Amino acid sequence: MLALLFLTSALLFMGYTCYSLHTLLSKIRPLGIPYFIVPFYPSLLSRVFLLPFVRFLIKAFGLTHHWFFLMTFDWQVRQRYEIYRLIGSDIFFTVTPWKAILHVADPDMAVEVLAGKGKDGELYPKSKIISSIALFGENLVTVEGAVWRGHRKVTGPVIGKSLSVVWEESLAQTEKMIQYYDKSEAINTSYRDFRRATLGVIAHAGFSKVMEWVPLTTAIANEETGERSYQKYLNILFENYKWTLIAPSWLLEMLPFKAAQDAGRAVNHFRSFTNEWFEEKKAKIELDNKTALKPSSREDLMESMVRSSGLDKGSTLETPLLSKSEIIGNSYIFVLAGHESTAHTIAHAIYFLAMYPEYQVKLQNEIDSILGDREHNQTSYDTHYDAFSSGWIAATMLETLRLIPATSVIFREIGPTPRTFPLSGGQRPVTLPPGVEFWVQPIGLARNPKYWTQPGKTEAESAISEFRPERWLPKPGGNTMFKPYNGSYIPFSIGARGCIGKKFAQVEFTAIMVGLFREMSVEFDSCGGRKTFDEARQECLAEMEKFVMKLTLRSSGEMPGIKWVKRKRQVVT
Repeated sequence: MLALLFLTSALLFMGYTCYSLHTLLSKIRPLGIPYFIVPFYPSLLSRVFLLPFVRFLIKAFGLTHHWFFLMTFDWQVRQRYEIYRLIGSDIFFTVTPWKAILHVADPDMAVEVLAGKGKDGELYPKSKIISSIALFGENLVTVEGAVWRGHRKVTGPVIGKSLSVVWEESLAQTEKMIQYYDKSEAINTSYRDFRRATLGVIAHAGFSKVMEWVPLTTAIANEETGERSYQKYLNILFENYKWTLIAPSWLLEMLPFKAAQDAGRAVNHFRSFTNEWFEEKKAKIELDNKTALKPSSREDLMESMVRSSGLDKGSTLETPLLSKSEIIGNSYIFVLAGHESTAHTIAHAIYFLAMYPEYQVKLQNEIDSILGDREHNQTSYDTHYDAFSSGWIAATMLETLRLIPATSVIFREIGPTPRTFPLSGGQRPVTLPPGVEFWVQPIGLARNPKYWTQPGKTEAESAISEFRPERWLPKPGGNTMFKPYNGSYIPFSIGARGCIGKKFAQVEFTAIMVGLFREMSVEFDSCGGRKTFDEARQECLAEMEKFVMKLTLRSSGEMPGIKWVKRKRQVVT
């Protein structure tokens, strides 16, 4: 009986699958856009269990046809623009029995999808695939329409007003790093240690918490309770994040897998930490209300969110904008974006500068020229940030994000009604059916030779796939950085829903680079003379080809060892 029931269910499922696929194909074929049939949709469960098996098969059997790569979730990290080149189109579909996905490396369509509005005046909604980001509650990334505008109203102004604090705290964290590197033979610490530094910045700027820099390995090994273990549990959460996609924390702690148990405990600890910060800020606001004190001169992110919730006693707020779960959800998003993604971008830039020391020298000369005899800790955001916004530090950041953006895909979907989109180069418009998902590919866009081949040069001469920060510098006699074709460079996304922390990240990157390279130089570790510079450089390039998309784009293995050495600088007046 059970066997018959199972067979019947399997046949019904197969029948439904075939019918659904046929229905989708009947809508996609007439569009004239290349498409590939893929047997499954990259849902949360398939990303955790099925896709690793597909990657194993590709590696084990040496499969090279692009159809196999399209069955992985992060093919664009490996293939960059090459699949689009092979297909001969900057847009193409993968069609599953459940969903049609349009992959986009065309800047005109990217602009329309990310910044354009539908007939109802709203932006195109985000795909349901990002629901995993609502791990602790709905937030700025997951909500839509009027609710999103409320979230942005609460968080946006505070982030914009914290830039002086970001600059100062970035330099303070960097100062601690320099003191450690000057005394210790620290090898292969870049990714780990910048995660500690950027956590200190977002903790201070967003939550008024002081987290002094220590080597990340020390912070993770710290067995103390309370806020001193905050970094430890964040690291556990980020490293075991995939488990949180498939089960709630209470169930994860019951599973017979250490990684799942660790992930469950990390989720609970993060929620506990954030709840404590919420209660602290709530008590402060209530005291201010009771004593008729004015709010502090610098309202941080948590204070703004608590005030917007109306949960503090004495609040006169008539219409709350955020619930408590949304406060915790937004706290997680800002810690993630202001900590994990920024740290890895800085670390990627450091490795590029180790591989190309000639750019490191140019960057250091720029710092010396701007600061003169002033020490880096005597600078300020208001006085010095703009001076670095059109030189080698800015170019290094832009080029790093072009080659290795924080995210490999930006998700959107059409919604319930068909939409008409223009194609690149004034070609005929195309009307897409309801339900289509857009996967806009920042990596493919930033390597599209149609938009990145420099005037008067060939594609090879333009070195599109190589680190060349000078492509961004102002032309002789000018002071404006190079502006790529609209939509071809979107590491922070674009439009109204572009990254709210873009300027925050730019200021943090600039200050940390100023602080580090004013005093130090970075170089590869020679392993006691057993490894030459060229060998280390090739090893680093090879590792960068193996990057994977976890919470952010980063190395799947161990990067070559690097070390920091005190530099002898010449003061330029």
